[in-house]
Amino acid sequence: MIKFFRRIRYQLMNENKTGKYFKYAIGEILLVVIGILIALQINNWNENRINSNKETAILANIHKEFQQNRKQLDSVVFGHRRSHTNSAKIIKLFPIKSRPKPAVLDSLGFQLFWSYGGITFNPSQTSINALASTSSFDIIKNETLRDLLISWNDLITDYQEEELRSRDYVTNQYDAYMSKHFDWNYNFKDERNNFDALQTLEFEYVVKNNYDLVDQILVSSGELQKVQETLDTIIALSKPKNN
Repeated sequence: MIKFFRRIRYQLMNENKTGKYFKYAIGEILLVVIGILIALQINNWNENRINSNKETAILANIHKEFQQNRKQLDSVVFGHRRSHTNSAKIIKLFPIKSRPKPAVLDSLGFQLFWSYGGITFNPSQTSINALASTSSFDIIKNETLRDLLISWNDLITDYQEEELRSRDYVTNQYDAYMSKHFDWNYNFKDERNNFDALQTLEFEYVVKNNYDLVDQILVSSGELQKVQETLDTIIALSKPKNN
């Protein structure tokens, strides 16, 4: 087509038809410009299609991974609630002024066994780490989802600080105290247990402190609720459209 216009332009120049020459020259320029614009549009369309396919694949991975993370968190929270509930039942017995009756000892042994916390939430981060390492967060079109994914690591770090504090307490102080006085699985039928330890202020202190640390995780700080809400929102916004 360009060669066709060029031949006409040369012919008009030879015939000294200047007006028509300029019209054809302008037409040739417009044709080139239109061709460039069409090529750019096609290129943009291809890039958008490629990015859309990438986003679909990324969202599918995020959706699957965060569904698994939600299940793990539910399991962790169940452990925290079990520790919280049993610690509260023990605290209701305070002060223990004498050796409890056998039925009470059986319940107390069960409650002490399940009062241990120290469980931690360790979510899979593969999909987010991949986005961060390739600086690809911009491929996520939904602004809310993109912001939640970018802030996810900071949110988890804040939440895990409380779990780690509880875990360290259980390992270094709670279990250290209990192991000096009681059977490993709190079999209070074994007379070697130090039943006098149940009456001490130190026993009350370690149990109450264990309760408070778990209470901070579940209720006081509000970090758990933020994690749960963020997980649910990410799962909802990353759900494949054909599901």
